[in-house]
Amino acid sequence: MTNLATSIGAILAAGAVALGGALGADQDARTAGRVAGGEPARTALVVDASEGRDGRELIDPRLRELDAEVRLPRTPAEARTNVRYFDSLGYRVIVAGPQASAAARAVGVDAARAANLPQALQAAAG
Repeated sequence: MTNLATSIGAILAAGAVALGGALGADQDARTAGRVAGGEPARTALVVDASEGRDGRELIDPRLRELDAEVRLPRTPAEARTNVRYFDSLGYRVIVAGPQASAAARAVGVDAARAANLPQALQAAAG
């Protein structure tokens, strides 16, 4: 009987350690994009796919040169997913276009809103 109680106790202790490690890793993932002062260290742009194109180019060349993560969602669901993802990682999120702006409002993310791609690029540079 004592061996059974010891075994159960050991299993519960191992489970608690594993759970604590998983929760700590989740917190590390959320704060990985932050500097010591708590400010976001990285920037992410979520720009409607139609706004992020340049003529026949699928991606505006200015977005390729930008030092930021860029997503060009084609649907409202993609936009919501992108905004939530970057916010959960602690990125400073900038949205451009009606779909991306609506996504930020819908998921409750305090994203910087830009009316168009040039304004989003300016916000990301600043």
